[in-house]
Amino acid sequence: MEEADSSRSKAGRSKARKDGGVLAVAWDRYLRQLEKRPLETKALTSAGLAGLSDIVAQRIVSRGVLNWRRTAAMALFGLVWSGPSMHFWQQLQERIFKGRRDTATLIKRVLLDQLTFGPLSNAVFMSYIALVVEGRSFDFTKAKLYTDFSGVQKNGWRLWPLASWVTYQYIPLRLRVLFVNVVAFFWSTFLNYSSRTALTAWRK
Repeated sequence: MEEADSSRSKAGRSKARKDGGVLAVAWDRYLRQLEKRPLETKALTSAGLAGLSDIVAQRIVSRGVLNWRRTAAMALFGLVWSGPSMHFWQQLQERIFKGRRDTATLIKRVLLDQLTFGPLSNAVFMSYIALVVEGRSFDFTKAKLYTDFSGVQKNGWRLWPLASWVTYQYIPLRLRVLFVNVVAFFWSTFLNYSSRTALTAWRK
C-alpha cells in the first residue's frame, strides 16, 4: 500500500515539475516532506489549518481585534493532538484491515471510525476549547460535555461518515490526514463559532 502510494507520489511530483508554477512547486515540496517527515508534516499542517479555522470563526463572530492567544492555542491543538492522532489512527486502520478495499471492509472502516475515533476527537476538542482556550473550570467543562456533546456528535454524523467513506475509498494513505484536515477546517470552524457565540451569550 505505502509503496504504491510512494509511486503515485513520485509520479505526481514529476508532473508538477513539468507543469511548473508556484502551486505545483509548493505541492511537490509538500509531498517530499510527507515522505521524509510524515508525522511532523501532518502535525504542522493540522496546526496551520486549526489556527486558520479559529481566525475565520473569530471574523464571523466579530470584526474586532483578533485574539491571537486563542488562535495560537488552537494551532497548538492541531500540532499536538489532531495531526499526530490522525496519523497514528490511519496507520492503525491499515493494520486492522490490511489494505482491503471491498465494500464490506469499507463499511466496517467507516463504522469503526465514526463510533470510536470520531466521538473521542469531538470530546477532546470540546474539552480543550473549554479548559485551555476559554479558561473555564473543570466542572463547567463536564457540564458542557454533558449538555452539548450529544448535539455536537449528531451534527458530526451528518458530515463525517461521508468524509470517512471518501477518505477510505479514494484518498491514498499518505494524503488521508491532509484530506481529513481540510474537512476538519470547516468542522472546527463551526465548533469554534458555536463555542464563541455561546460564550458571548453567557457573558451577556
